[in-house]
Amino acid sequence: MALAADSVRAPSAGWLRNPSFDLMLICGLAAFGLAAGGLIALVPAAVGIILLADSWLLGYPHVAATFVRLVPDKASVQAHKFLVFGLPIVVVLATTAIAIGLGFALVATIYFYWQWYHTLRQSWGVSQLYRRRSAVPVNESPLSAEALFTLVALWGLLHRLTTAQDYFIYPSLPLSVPQVPVMLANGVGVLAVVGLIWWAVARLREWIAGTLPLAHTLFSVSHYFIFIVGYVVMDNVAGGWLVTNIWHTSQYLMLVWMFNENAAAKAPSRWFFRLTRGNRAALYFVVCLLAAFPVYYAINSVFLWGTTGLLFALVANQSLNFHHFIVDAVIWRQKRKPAGAPA
Repeated sequence: MALAADSVRAPSAGWLRNPSFDLMLICGLAAFGLAAGGLIALVPAAVGIILLADSWLLGYPHVAATFVRLVPDKASVQAHKFLVFGLPIVVVLATTAIAIGLGFALVATIYFYWQWYHTLRQSWGVSQLYRRRSAVPVNESPLSAEALFTLVALWGLLHRLTTAQDYFIYPSLPLSVPQVPVMLANGVGVLAVVGLIWWAVARLREWIAGTLPLAHTLFSVSHYFIFIVGYVVMDNVAGGWLVTNIWHTSQYLMLVWMFNENAAAKAPSRWFFRLTRGNRAALYFVVCLLAAFPVYYAINSVFLWGTTGLLFALVANQSLNFHHFIVDAVIWRQKRKPAGAPA
């Protein structure tokens, strides 16, 4: 992929920022997630330590990055009062009511499906950003492209449901798994493979003709590959989830940092935007990590309090996740966002 990128002039490649940034975003992060999945396949016992590292180094900072994006200054706090102060109360009450009234299995199940959808929508949003940055036309309709993106992800989900156990990652997270006929999952898989072949042939023709939208093509390949490996190839449910989650969360952190760097150039006097001037990505990551650490440390410490503490910690963690999903769906669709930013 890097060799192909070097052979294409940057303006026609359609990079979001530059070749180094985009190749890391597209190829590096995918390789990172796949390497974690490969390690889990070879050493299943490694899933625990990888999950721990993913949570603290990527998952929690990526949730904190949502708040950084939401309220980087006083004006943003005023504009998003309900999302910051009202929505968390609503989400906590709803999550608690579901956990106590209907059982935590339903909370875990909602998270399982919502996370799949959330990852899919972010990936589609990034692909749209690459589409709009491409200097050559992307010769496929957005509707058909979105259909193929969704079809591949749906194949993965249905296949997972034919093999998944009745818990998510650990037995303490019970999961309601519907009975999905293998024929249905395989039928969707056949349609997805046919669509992928059709897409690959069209892109091959564009490459031969010298009109290939390189960055958009590479990102599309990463989406298809990650969902197929994470949901179809990987037998280990937790391992497959980690493949997609590592890719998703690290991708989010890179993109939000890029957005904030661009915003910093327009509002350099605001305190948070000053942190991202001069390409200080490491400092931006440390800020997100430090913002997340005390919150998640306090929540996860409650696990030691027995059954009540376990319920509290699980509800708190999932409330943060659900709030993040909702806020993400709102803030990236506002008019001030860059076109095609993550869903």
